[in-house]
Amino acid sequence: MAPEGPAAFSIDAVAREAGVSRMTVYYRFKSKRGLLEALFDDLAARGGMHKLAGAFQQPDPLQALSEFISVFTGFWTTGRLLIRRLHGMGEMDLELGEALRAREERRRHGLNVLLQRIAESRGLPAPTPIGDAVDILFMLTSFETFDALARGKRRPQDVAALVQRLALATLRETARFRTGEHR
Repeated sequence: MAPEGPAAFSIDAVAREAGVSRMTVYYRFKSKRGLLEALFDDLAARGGMHKLAGAFQQPDPLQALSEFISVFTGFWTTGRLLIRRLHGMGEMDLELGEALRAREERRRHGLNVLLQRIAESRGLPAPTPIGDAVDILFMLTSFETFDALARGKRRPQDVAALVQRLALATLRETARFRTGEHR
C-alpha cells in the first residue's frame, strides 16, 4: 500500500515489489479483487477476527454484542495505519472501495443477527426500529468511529468501553421508542 496512492496498488506493482512476474501474481490471486481479498484475510488473521466466532457463541446476546465490539476494536487497533490508508484509497479506487464495502456489510449482517437475538430475548418486536439500531451500531463499530475516538489519550480498551456504553444506550432508546415510552 505504497504512499503513491491507488494507482500504485496494481497487479503489476505487487509483482514488481515481490520480485515475481505478473502472471505469478495472477496465477495465485486470479485478479486484483482476489489480491484484495487475500490482503483483507491477512489483516483479519493478524487482527484477531477469529475471536468473532466466540462472540456469537455467547448465550447472553448483550454479552455477545459487547464481545463483538471488543473484537472489532482489537482489529481496528492492529491494522490502524493500513486500514486508514485502505479506506482513503477506497474512495479513489472503485474496485478497492467495493471490496471494502462488501467486507463492511459482513459487520452489518453480524450486528443484525445480534440485534435480532437481543429483541427475541427481551420480547421486543423486531421490525423497523432494529434497522435503525443496526445502522447506528454499524456506525459506532466502524473504523472511522474507532479512529476518531482513539485519537489523543484514549486506549483501545477505553474506546471499546465507550462504544459498548453507547451501544447499550442505543438499545435502551430503541426499546423505549418501540414501546412508546419516549412520549
